[in-house]
Amino acid sequence: MIEVTKKAEPEIKYPVGRKSKIDGSIVIFWKEGRATVAFPGESKPNAGSTYDGLISCMDENTWEPVDIHIYG
Repeated sequence: MIEVTKKAEPEIKYPVGRKSKIDGSIVIFWKEGRATVAFPGESKPNAGSTYDGLISCMDENTWEPVDIHIYG
């Protein structure tokens, strides 16, 4: 007998860091679709802005997982 079950989704502990595969920006996701844009070492107009409705942090075609450390 074979039993097939749905693969469990990995549990995410927020905040999580992602790097955009499109423009290389780093974002800090506070929940699945809400994130703050960060550009380490650069000053950009939208750096530090927080957005709702971003592409899910789970989308592997858009985001690459990265480790972030928040301190200071």
